[in-house]
Amino acid sequence: MSKTAVVTGGSSGIGLQTARRLLADGWRVWSLDVNPPPPHCATPLFMRAEMFSYLACNVSDIASTQAAFEQIQNQTEKIDALICSAGVLRAGRLVDQPPEHIDMMMNVNIKGPWLSTRYSVPLLKNGSTPGHPARVVFVGSISGIRPKVGTGFYAASKAALHVLVGVLAVELADANILVNAVAPGTVATPMICEQPGPEGIGTSFRPSGMSPLGRIAEPDDVVDVILFFLGERSCYVTGTVLPVDGGTRAAFSPK
Repeated sequence: MSKTAVVTGGSSGIGLQTARRLLADGWRVWSLDVNPPPPHCATPLFMRAEMFSYLACNVSDIASTQAAFEQIQNQTEKIDALICSAGVLRAGRLVDQPPEHIDMMMNVNIKGPWLSTRYSVPLLKNGSTPGHPARVVFVGSISGIRPKVGTGFYAASKAALHVLVGVLAVELADANILVNAVAPGTVATPMICEQPGPEGIGTSFRPSGMSPLGRIAEPDDVVDVILFFLGERSCYVTGTVLPVDGGTRAAFSPK
């Protein structure tokens, strides 16, 4: 019997690649996003209605998130995994950031994963056992560990998300639900590629660029670790934030 996952932010970047990889591995996938999957996803993997469903959902909105999970609950008794990949980045000096940008990052990056977890717990608990626990994986950021000038509030939101990982892991342990996070560095996703240049945002912010390994991450580099957290070899791992940054935060290099 195939496993079932809910992926937020499933129409772009890391979330989209997570959905693609899970479908290829035989998972049933529910994708929650404010936008539908892009046209290039009109492939056999995504067109099988019994394996893939897209639900329009704003994870920062209580009614929207609750309605999405109620719809899922009407069609399945349980889910095996929740992957929270929805996130937004608005660059700028902290003192110059418009309040609406702060509200957006707080609502999507913090409130969104919390709401998604809250409404998914009843489905995650069904069928989970100590030997076969359910999984929650958040997409955090290396900026939540090593903040950067120009994206201070984004970093703060991801640091707060990392705190939620530890608390949720302990609170949900007796329900046999494991909670972990990946903390990527710069990844070749639309969120990074669409950021305006420094002259457009009044800050010196730039993506981290090449890691010590000589490149930035591709989405699959992060998804590989997400799949590890969903697999049988991580049954005793919970409350962990794992950097996936090619060593970027390991030591400062003046190069």
